[in-house]
Amino acid sequence: MEGTSPWGDLPEDQPKPEDVTAVPQSVSISEGFAPMNSGTLLSGTTQMPAGQVIYLQPPSSAPKVIGILVIIYAVIGLLGNVFSLLGSSEMGNSTLMALDLGNLAAGVATLVGGVMLTKYERRGVMLLLAAIVVSTLIGVGQFSMTEDLYAQMLEDGDMTEDEYDLAMEANGLIQGIGTVMLVVCGGVCGLIVAIPLMISNNGLDSSKLFG
Repeated sequence: MEGTSPWGDLPEDQPKPEDVTAVPQSVSISEGFAPMNSGTLLSGTTQMPAGQVIYLQPPSSAPKVIGILVIIYAVIGLLGNVFSLLGSSEMGNSTLMALDLGNLAAGVATLVGGVMLTKYERRGVMLLLAAIVVSTLIGVGQFSMTEDLYAQMLEDGDMTEDEYDLAMEANGLIQGIGTVMLVVCGGVCGLIVAIPLMISNNGLDSSKLFG
């Protein structure tokens, strides 16, 4: 009895098909890309583009430190200005009193500017620079009045004739040295106050002294 083929009508001597799984040929999606089955691997590390790195840093503490030092200096200066105003009022010299009042106002402005600087307000620096300029000019004006002061002291008996003559001889030198020292001290103080403006991360706001 002839056996029937399990493959239907195929004769028994016909070779039987084997179970072979057909693998489709890989096709590149686009030109320039390797086939998925070629074993090609992409390697590397991700990096930010050049110039896009941002560093977050806290604002510098220089404005606050300088502001505190300015406040201490202003308080001491205000006490000196008050005593100077009392002395000029006793002498009865109206010009000296006006200059002392100007110094007192500059001292108040210095105190306010120091407080602003501790709060990182840019206008505090401007106010301090203006106060330094005003106080320097007032100091120069006071030195120019030394002759009147010596005459007043001679008249009040606080200075003898010999002392008066000696003071008048050295008056020009005293005025010159005093003026130079005032200008130098004013310049140094101005540079110290302006330090926060020279720091990149000073943290100062955009406030203005006027407007």
